[in-house]
This record gives sequence, structure tokens and C-alpha cells, in this order.
Amino acid sequence: MYLERDYRPRRRRQGFLSRFWPLLLIVVVGIVLYETQPTWLVPQPIEVTPTPTRSAVSFLAEAESALVRGDYSAALVAYEKMVQLEPANPDPLIIKSRLYMIEGDVSSAHAVALRAVELAPENPEALTVLARAEDWLGNYEDAVRHALDAYDQKADSAETLAVLSEIYADIGNYAQSQTYIDGALALAPDDVLVLRNQAYLLEKLGKYPEAIASLDRALAQAPQRADLYLEKARIYRVGLADFDNAILAYRAAADASKTPVTLNALGEGLYNVGDHLAAIRTLNDALEMDPDYGPALVNLGMALYARRNYEDAAAALDKGLPLLGSTAREEHFYTAGLAHAYKEPRECEQAIPWLDKALEKNPESGPALTGLNLCARSETGG
Repeated sequence: MYLERDYRPRRRRQGFLSRFWPLLLIVVVGIVLYETQPTWLVPQPIEVTPTPTRSAVSFLAEAESALVRGDYSAALVAYEKMVQLEPANPDPLIIKSRLYMIEGDVSSAHAVALRAVELAPENPEALTVLARAEDWLGNYEDAVRHALDAYDQKADSAETLAVLSEIYADIGNYAQSQTYIDGALALAPDDVLVLRNQAYLLEKLGKYPEAIASLDRALAQAPQRADLYLEKARIYRVGLADFDNAILAYRAAADASKTPVTLNALGEGLYNVGDHLAAIRTLNDALEMDPDYGPALVNLGMALYARRNYEDAAAALDKGLPLLGSTAREEHFYTAGLAHAYKEPRECEQAIPWLDKALEKNPESGPALTGLNLCARSETGG
């Protein structure tokens, strides 16, 4: 067929709908969405993702890290978190009892040890920590019973043998104590508790240099153990009357762990060597950490009395002696009484009860009798 070259087909004219249907579709969809408000179109509130619950293993790692630093308070907190997560597991309670013993908190050590034994009555480690706490509380029959029960469960436990040695040393059966500590040393010659309890027996036997050497071996294994420095200081001070080396050991304890206990021990040591100003500074540091720490309050009162600051001495002793309890000594009582008696104005009503307590300790206490005579003369105008 012949096609004309100039031919152009005529365009068909488009209607309104055919030309604008896409725009109409958008408008319709928009209206529908506006009316229905589907959930995916409406902004949703942001939901906070819940924090995952920490596992006992993570707290164990935290506790072990704290122990390496010598931060027993942080370790105790972490082990308590483990106790809460695993209430049927005696292990964190056992470790808590050991840590409380290191810190000298015997009542807390005893309480958690009891809980551990309730959970696991035949667990030798639980029985051993309970036996040691009972020993420190002076409950020797219970201590022996629990320790021997632990020994029946596990005869090759160096910890149990060391605790048995400590108990028998406290009872005064040094031969039996030596047998047990020899067995513990054969099993674990570098164990810190074993070396510490060997030192304790040697101290009881009056072998002070050997006791210090055993503590030094323990400190080589655990240089962060402030309690071992304190025991070393005690041997220097009480056993050897070597006050200079005692002060060095007290300072080492405070350097290892600055707590009210270590600062109080250092302050008391400084007081004993006559450095009363340094003692007052150190004891005030201890009381900044714990204003109700009885031993520091009493030692501060003694140091202030030595400086003839009777008013502050009386205040510290009045507060500290009730907190100190049964461990208060004769000199603490008569110093409190004399502080009140020497104050201006004289306070015999407050002095006499303390002086009477000193006489209960020692009916022939010269300072207490002096204080009572002073008050008697004051009442008669003499």
C-alpha cells in the first residue's frame, strides 16, 4: 500500500480524568489514610529496652577483682548480689564469712556462716567457717564440734586443719594445735590462713620472731591483707615491746587498706609511743569515716586527755565507752572520770559513775580513788 509521506495522524483529544488520574489517586489515598489512621502511620512512643539482668557469674568476676585490690567492702557487696541471685548456693555465704573475719566483724561472719550451714549441713567449708566464727566468739565447744564435723567430711582440707589448730591454741592445747598446723602446712605450705594460724600458735608459744617470719610469708602471698599487718604490729608491741616496728606495721596496714579499723590501730599506736598530736589527727581521720566507731572515740579521748583537753576528752569518752562495750579497760573508765573532774567547772556528777566503773575493774585503782577524793573535797569546799 502506498503511504503518503506527508501524512500525520491526528491526536485524539484527552479528557480531564484521563489526564489527571494520578493526581486524583494520590488525593484519594491521602483522604483514606487520614480517615483510617493506620498504626504504622501514627508515631509510636519509644519503648525503653529493658536492661538485661546481671548473672551471678558477672558479680563473681566483680568480687574477685575487688579482692585483688584489697577492697573487701566492694567484694562483700558483690557476693551479697550473688546470694540474692542464688539463694540456695552456700558458696558466696562461705566467702562472705571469711571476708567478715578478715575485717574483724565476727558477728556478721557468724551470722552468714550459720546461713551457709543451714543450706548445706554437711558442707565442710561451711562447717569450717562456722567453727572459726564460734572460736572467735569464745564458744569453744561448738567450734570444736563443727570443725571436727568438717574434718570428718574432708580430712585433707588445709583450711579445716588450720582452723582446728587455731581453736586448740585458744583452748591452750598447744600440742594438739601443733599437730593440726603441721598437717595443714604439709598440704598447703603457702596458704595465707595456714601461715597466719602458724604465726598465731608461735605467738602463743612466745616465739615472737618466728611468728613474725610466718606472717611475713603470708604477706608475701597477700600484701593487701591489712589484718596481717595489724597482727604483726601486735606481736611487735605486746610480745617484743618494739614500738618503732609496731608503728611501721600499723602504717603498712593503713596503707594497704585505709579504714576506721586500721586508722584507729595506727592512732592507738601513736598514742602509746607518746605522739599524741599525730594520734589525734589519725583518730579524727578514722572518725570522719565512721563517727560512731567506739574504739576510735575512746582512743581519741585518751589522746585528748593526755593533751589536757579535758572538755573534748570527756565528750569523746562519754560517747565512745558505751559503744566499746565489754572491752573497755580500767584506764578508760578512770580517764573519763578524771576528764570530768578536771573540767572547768568541775563535773563530779558525770565523773563519779565512770570512776566507780574503774573501781569495779580494780578496787584499788589509784587514779579512780584520786578522782573520787577530788570530788569529795569539792563537795565539802576543800
